[in-house]
Amino acid sequence: MKFEQVLQIYWSKGFLYGGRVVSFQTNFRTFCHEVGGLGRTTKTQILKRFELNALYYNHSASFNDSDKETKKAINILLSQITSINNQISEIHQLNLIRLYLIKSHRGKSQALGQPSRGQRTWSNAWTAYYYNKTIRNFIITIQRTLNKNKKEEKINFKVVKRKLKKSKKEGVIKKTVKKSNDWF
Repeated sequence: MKFEQVLQIYWSKGFLYGGRVVSFQTNFRTFCHEVGGLGRTTKTQILKRFELNALYYNHSASFNDSDKETKKAINILLSQITSINNQISEIHQLNLIRLYLIKSHRGKSQALGQPSRGQRTWSNAWTAYYYNKTIRNFIITIQRTLNKNKKEEKINFKVVKRKLKKSKKEGVIKKTVKKSNDWF
């Protein structure tokens, strides 16, 4: 099946936006609330362009009352504004992870929780810290998965005591050195 045919199937059921389908039985206000990610100006431009003022002021009217071409045109407009496969928050998270993995300055500063675009750190760094949680959580989960494979070397204190006692009897105290299994 071609991609255009799949879009036609979804567009016949409802509005496809951000990986979700919103049915045509909703009114304009619930549509704007459920879709999310659209600003006030975009909503007013949709109202003006498709002349949906009657839908906006009548709470009981739904998009089923409008014609098929209007619904299809709104779907095309929504598909041009953003991705139809992923939600906006997922795209934002993937972009932050991409910046960190390519080792850019912005990615490194967001991983540390610092402002990345030249803001002051004395007064407003807390907002940057809270906004950059996604990249920090990604780094933490990756570190946990990498550290699961490493086994900690356990120290046998009884053996260490015996070695210290033997070395004291000889008169010279030797320090025990922990051997590491790392190759690097």
